[in-house]
Formats: sequence, C-alpha cells, structure tokens
Amino acid sequence: MYKEGPGDPSRIEDEYFYKKDRELIEKMKAAEKQKKDILERTQHYHKCSKCGHGMEERVREEISLLCCQHCESVHISLKTLEDLTHHNRLKLIVNELRDHLGNLKESA
Repeated sequence: MYKEGPGDPSRIEDEYFYKKDRELIEKMKAAEKQKKDILERTQHYHKCSKCGHGMEERVREEISLLCCQHCESVHISLKTLEDLTHHNRLKLIVNELRDHLGNLKESA
C-alpha cells in the first residue's frame, strides 16, 4: 500500500497552488478595496458636508471657494485661508460672498 509522506510531490504541489490562490485572493481584495475607496470619494466630490447638496466653485481674485447654494456654507482650503488672513483680504471676500448670497435670496 502506498503512503503519502511529508515530502510527497502531490502535497507539495497542493501547498504551492494554495499559496498562489491565497496571493491572488489578497490582490483581488486589495483592488476591490481601492475601487470602493475611489467610489466613496467621488460620491462626495463637490457636495456640501452640512446639507449634502451640490457645491459651486467660485474664483475671486485667484481664490477658489466652494459655495453651497442651499445652506450657504463655504468650503475653503486651509492654505487659502492662511493666505487670506496673511494679506488681510478675508474680510473683503466674506463681504463679497454675503452680498452675492443676499442677491441670490432676493432673486429666488
């Protein structure tokens, strides 16, 4: 009668293919996770964090702002905010945004 031992070729081959299958499964899981992360990020792109409505990009004096037309939230990057406060232009931009949003409410 034939007995399989630890050095049996069929067992070594099975272990090899098991390891290869595990590597493929891990690669597939990583690719699926990456796709899921990208989809999750794109679903929130240009969406207001407060109300979920779309944001409109406005550029004023080379400053990019995202403005929500629904709840009037304004999103601004930290670097842009630092630049504004450094040059004392923040108050001017805020006043301009208030005027613009006030005009939108009046026309609605």
